[in-house]
Amino acid sequence: MQTVEPHLEFKHLKSRRQTSRLVVHHSASRDVPAAVIHQWHLQKGYSGIGYHFLIRRDGSVELGRPVAMEGAHTQGFNEDSIGVCLTGNFMETSPSEEQLAALTELVLELNLHYGPLEICRHSDLTPTDCPGIRFPWSQFRRELNRREPKLDQEAWKNTLIKRSQAAGLISGDHRPDDPAPKWFVLAVALNLKVNQ
Repeated sequence: MQTVEPHLEFKHLKSRRQTSRLVVHHSASRDVPAAVIHQWHLQKGYSGIGYHFLIRRDGSVELGRPVAMEGAHTQGFNEDSIGVCLTGNFMETSPSEEQLAALTELVLELNLHYGPLEICRHSDLTPTDCPGIRFPWSQFRRELNRREPKLDQEAWKNTLIKRSQAAGLISGDHRPDDPAPKWFVLAVALNLKVNQ
């Protein structure tokens, strides 16, 4: 999946310590680029666009807020979630097939990176109509379940070890379920902080 990375400048972002869910939103607007929503959110006093990904009507995916940072999309749930917004007002119309296909691909890709995420509508977490009454949630979930391979926990853990070695976070051989002494965890965390 290809993503477009617009040049967006942010103020005062905070790293997300945990990622356990993905929250789906609609923009409740016309089909606009991430840069426009970024300006809207700056005008509201946010640090910039609150969503991590924006899916346009044609199915193209634009990056918003850096994915490792806390979002500003679902009050009370930003510290452990990724926000994905589809452009359009789904109180009036439905998302395009291209948008739904791109959302499915994005969820599958993020699950490979973070492990299985809880997939929520904005309305599942706060009192709102978002992502709209015309968002075909059941259809989207069926397609996601059909496409999503059953996550092999052991394969995912081993892939995580290999990716960590390739990124220089760890060296040597490690078994995924070996206990890690506190000094090791701190060394990895410091390495992450230095390399940000």
